[in-house]
Amino acid sequence: MEIEKIAEKLKDLIIGEIREEFREFKSSVTGELAGYRIAIESMNGRMAGIEARQAALESEIRDMRKAIDETNKRIDETNKRINDINKRIDETNKRIDETNKRIDETNKRIDDLRAELKTEIMLNTQRIDDTNKRIDETNKRIDDLMIEVSHIRGDLKKALSQKEVMNDILTRLQRVEIKVFETA
Repeated sequence: MEIEKIAEKLKDLIIGEIREEFREFKSSVTGELAGYRIAIESMNGRMAGIEARQAALESEIRDMRKAIDETNKRIDETNKRINDINKRIDETNKRIDETNKRIDETNKRIDDLRAELKTEIMLNTQRIDDTNKRIDETNKRIDDLMIEVSHIRGDLKKALSQKEVMNDILTRLQRVEIKVFETA
């Protein structure tokens, strides 16, 4: 009876430990996944903003090119406005250069973000691999404990069976002693 209680307590301890490790693992994975979701949503927002800015810049460049074409037509029509038109062309080119610089900076930021994301993915893959190793080790420990419990159960059954036989023998001996003392 006591051995069964001990076995039950061992079982409860082992299962409790496994449940606790599983809760910790589940909590860890849930937290990490939430972090990834936030990072990805943030990246998507940034990418949408970058794309919108790029589209606006392309539209602005097209508009500038139209303005340059109109300016060239005016240059042909009148020589008096040549200085003013050249000034406007220089300003437009300056804005195009600034826009190109911004595009280059944006491209560099995109490349940096890609490298950062790639590093994060590699780190998370390593964490997942480590977690899988821990799960495999825990499963092996569970299997070993189940085998050990099975052996203990077999030994317990054998001991209980032997105890019953010994009790039966003691009872019979007591009866024989009683009969021997009664006849003596």
